[in-house]
Order: sequence, then C-alpha cells, then structure tokens
Amino acid sequence: NQYLKEWQAVGFGSPSMHNNLEWLHELNIEYDSSTFDSDPFEPQSEGMQTIFPFRVSDNSTNNGYVELPYTLPQDFTLFVLMQEKNIDIWKKKLDWIAEHGGMVLINTHPDYMDFEENGLGIEEYPAEYYKKFLRYIKSQYKDVYWHVLPREISYFWSKNIVRKPIKMRMTREKEIELKGYDKRKTSGKKRIWIDMDNSPHVPFFKPIIEELNNRGYQVMLTTRDCFQTCGLADLLNLSYKRIGKHYGKNKIIKVAGLVFRAFQLMPAVRREKPDLALSHGSRSQLILAAMLGIPSILIFDYEHATMFPFAHPKWVIVPEVISDNAIKLSGDRTFKYPGIKEDVYVPNFRPDSTVKNKLGLNEEDIIITIRPPATEAHYHNPQSEVLFKATIDFLGNKENTRLVLLPRNEKQADKVREMWPEFCSIGNIIIPEHVVDGLNLMWYSDMVISGGGTMNREAAALGVPVYSIFRGSIGAVDRYLAENGRLTLIESVEDIKTKIVLEHSHRTAKPKYSNNATLQSIVASIISVFEKYS
Repeated sequence: NQYLKEWQAVGFGSPSMHNNLEWLHELNIEYDSSTFDSDPFEPQSEGMQTIFPFRVSDNSTNNGYVELPYTLPQDFTLFVLMQEKNIDIWKKKLDWIAEHGGMVLINTHPDYMDFEENGLGIEEYPAEYYKKFLRYIKSQYKDVYWHVLPREISYFWSKNIVRKPIKMRMTREKEIELKGYDKRKTSGKKRIWIDMDNSPHVPFFKPIIEELNNRGYQVMLTTRDCFQTCGLADLLNLSYKRIGKHYGKNKIIKVAGLVFRAFQLMPAVRREKPDLALSHGSRSQLILAAMLGIPSILIFDYEHATMFPFAHPKWVIVPEVISDNAIKLSGDRTFKYPGIKEDVYVPNFRPDSTVKNKLGLNEEDIIITIRPPATEAHYHNPQSEVLFKATIDFLGNKENTRLVLLPRNEKQADKVREMWPEFCSIGNIIIPEHVVDGLNLMWYSDMVISGGGTMNREAAALGVPVYSIFRGSIGAVDRYLAENGRLTLIESVEDIKTKIVLEHSHRTAKPKYSNNATLQSIVASIISVFEKYS
C-alpha cells in the first residue's frame, strides 16, 4: 500500500497469475488483473470463465474492486513456449470476443520482444507480431472499439454497470482449491500418482502398476508426449492422461518447459488428490509434488543425472550397485533393489516371431538393432554421435547384415535417411514405420548397439550381445554389466572394428537372467513408504 500511494497506482497484477481474490481486499486498489478467462497453461488453470470485468466485494464492508481478467493468451506462452509462428490464435480469439461484446485484455512483455530484428534470442519473439496485432485491430474494428487504460475501464464499470457484486466466501472447499492440494484422505482409497516422461518408463512401470493394483492401490497415470512414450503406452494397453511435451535440446527452454509441464499437470493432480507421487526421474512431477506438498519417491539408476536444486524427492529407490556416496539422501530415506531396473519387466517377456516378418527380416542375415544417442539429453556427449556415424559407416555395407534403426523422434529418422540414402534404399538400414516392441526386436537380433542406457541394459537382461556407444559419464550399473561381461563399452572409432563381433548369436529358450526379485523389492519399498508415511 505504501508503494501504491508513492507511485499513485490504483491497480495490481500478481506474478504468474497466482491469485486469491479475498486477500486483495487488503490492498488499496480500484482494480486487479491477476486472473484470466480461461488458460489451461497457468498454475490456477480454472480461470474466471468470463470475458467481462466484474466487481469483487468485501464480505464485511461495501468496499471492493473491479477484477479485469485477461482474455487473450499471454505472448510468452504463445510464442516462446508453444513456438507459434503467427498471430492467428490472437486474431481468432479477438474476433470471438468482439462478436460477444466482451473485453479484450492482453498481457504482453516487452522484454520478450525482439525490436532490433538482428536475430532472435532464446526467449524472444519478433515485435512485429505485436505490431501486426495492433494493425489488425485498427483495420478490422475501426471506429467500433474503445481503447482505454485499465483504471479507466474499472472506473467506468464501477460507476455505470449495474451488476450484482461477487461475494468471495472463503469456504473450506475454496480454501482447498486455493491451496491446490487437499491433505485429507478421500474415501479411504490409496492413490499413487505415476508420471512417465520417457519411453523406457512404460515397460518398467507396467508390472509395477499391475502389482500395486493387485494389492489394493489405485494408480493415476500421466505421460509426456515425446520419444514414443504415448505410443508404447498404447501398445501395452495402459490407461493414461497425455500431458505436456518435450521442448528440445536448448537448456533454458528445456528447463522452462519442464516447469511449464508441472503447471500443466496441476489440474489433473488436484482433482485426483494422490497420496504419493512416484516416477523414474520425472522432474516435472518433483516440481509439482514440492509445490503441492505431495510426498514423492524417485526411482533412478543413473547417478550422474542432473536434478533441480529446489525439487528433491523425499525418498529414493536405486540399484544395489550404486554406492551410498552417490546418493544425496540419508540412509533411512534410501531403498535399494537387487539387479537392474530392466529385471522388473524382462521376466514377463514372451517372444513373438511375427516381428521378423513385419520388418522383412530373415534368418540368413545378421540382424543388428541400433539406437542413436539421446542428442537432446542434458548428459549427451557429442562423441557419441561420432561413434554412431562410424558404426553405420562400418556396418552399413557389410554383406548379409541388416541394421534395424530405432530413432528417438522423426528428426533423427530424417537425418539418417539424409546421411545414408543408399543404405536405406537397398534395405540395409530399416526404420520401422510404427512403434515396435523393443524387447521382441532385440530378442530376435544378433546384437544390439545403442547410444542410450535403457536399451543396452534391456539387451543385457535378455542375454543378447550388446555394445554401448554412450560416451557420457558411465554409471555404476553399466560398469557392473561391463565388468561381468554382459556389456561391451565402445570408447573409440577403432573399438568399432576391433570389438564388434559380426556373427549369429545363440538364442536360449528364455531370457538368461530372469526372476521377479527386482519387481518384488521395488513394490515392497513403495508400499513400505506409503503405509508408514503417507
């Protein structure tokens, strides 16, 4: 209030559109603009559901203020996060509001606009978008719109519009809504929220979900739409909510995207009110769990992964081979399981030979499944790409050798087709048109070569010869597998020629390493946490 007085200001707007309209009565203001009509990408995404100003009255006095909800998407959301390349959405919404006689209120940020036109920064969009929008209003609605300041419309609304004031009563339900998370148990049900933000999480969590369901726990499942995660979930008949996407390899936009996805997850999580959050490295889940006060368990098997400093799990579950020194939590918050995470689901694997026919493979060929490096991961080392290229160059023209390549996204697939068009045209490189069961493909392969951790470890769990071209920091699990002869590390271009053995593998009747001890250990740890602390 002191600053309002000093600056002769009469309005207020809160950061990130966080709002509690009851609290704002403590401010000496004529209007507030901390809300919106409807915006699913905001922290409090339910919105005011109106394109008109409205008055908010105090319960105990006749005083109040006018609330001005913004009615067009914010520029940062539209052009920086969503990467829209035109103003069509602004124009369409403007036309609809004009048709209904509403208020067009737009929230723009000059610090995100590029006025120089000499190359966009990481979080910038062309100022020309804003200019085009203003020109569109001026030409399309000439002489029929009223261009006013917020203080002018609030004064006009207070003096001229007769409307029943909105009484903001802080009921228990509203208090819960504003806090975002109800700590009360609901109907005695045991709810666990699992978030899958990468494709390896799908086969990993499927048996865990089944086991939890069998023991009376309800699972709320969310997935991020990236790296074929949703496609695999569909393939395994999992019921999930698709929320959010991946934002590429730029570190700043990637971090912003993870935070943004946390806010996207909020409405669904608040509705379901889970007692416990569980993931295998979902940073967005950790952020939201910290915001809403939901206890969280993080399962991980790569100790060099980077986490956010402000969003830590309460408990972790890790393989036994990861040393205590690599874990940042105290011993009573750490659980360990035997084997590797792939041992959770590989024992349930049943071979299906139809995959060979679908891909046009035959027994005479040496079949090699190849996975490119995770070029958009924070731990990516460009040396992995050098080894990937050298591997394709070395194996691509070998006689009776077929390379089945499993790209992480369409960009990788297009790049392979562009770099090795001849190998692709003659069928030496096969890129499946649809999502395939990776375990099944590897089972019928003679070897696996991968730039990522999960596929390497899946092959090791199946007993298939596997070569790793991953050149990031080698984790304890991969070192354990390499020391036990279950994984070969390719550390140089020369290793490709000297270490890779081109021969048919001898397939056993079932996976070599197969028991359910890992699954039972992880589920027991989850239930222990739930029963003791939730």
